[in-house]
Amino acid sequence: MKRLHIYHYMQCFRRYIIFISVFMLFEHTNAPAAEIAQRLALLVAAPWEGETAMHNDLVATYNTLRQRGFSPEEFLVLEGALTRSLLLAFLQDVQRRISSWQHGDVWFSFSGHGTFYGTRAAEARPGLLFTSALHPSQEDQMLWDEVFAALQVPQAVQLILLPDS
Repeated sequence: MKRLHIYHYMQCFRRYIIFISVFMLFEHTNAPAAEIAQRLALLVAAPWEGETAMHNDLVATYNTLRQRGFSPEEFLVLEGALTRSLLLAFLQDVQRRISSWQHGDVWFSFSGHGTFYGTRAAEARPGLLFTSALHPSQEDQMLWDEVFAALQVPQAVQLILLPDS
């Protein structure tokens, strides 16, 4: 029972940190609408079977950004049992939407599980893990550098990242 209490406390603390981060990171983009002509919020939740925390994170981030001025049309949401192919298709759609932007902001929130490749910290490459399988396939994971390569955010567009993996 004590272990469950500590887990619950850590989950609440994690959400508190997320909300504080959202407000801190978003302060610099709280400019008049004339200065920010284009913006997009990407909300991705990748729970494993039976998990609800990722959905709760997505809803909390959505509500927070709405309170900070984002309109419903400025959101793209991907949620559920994800695969590498699904996330790549989503990111490629985003890339097509933003490729011609001269300025703006892309807010990217990911809530799910993480992994890494490498045996030493100096060579570690962080990534996303879409399955609880002991030996995940390539389709069940994606490295963060692959995520950024698929997005290809234009030079003058600011990427605001909130990873929870």
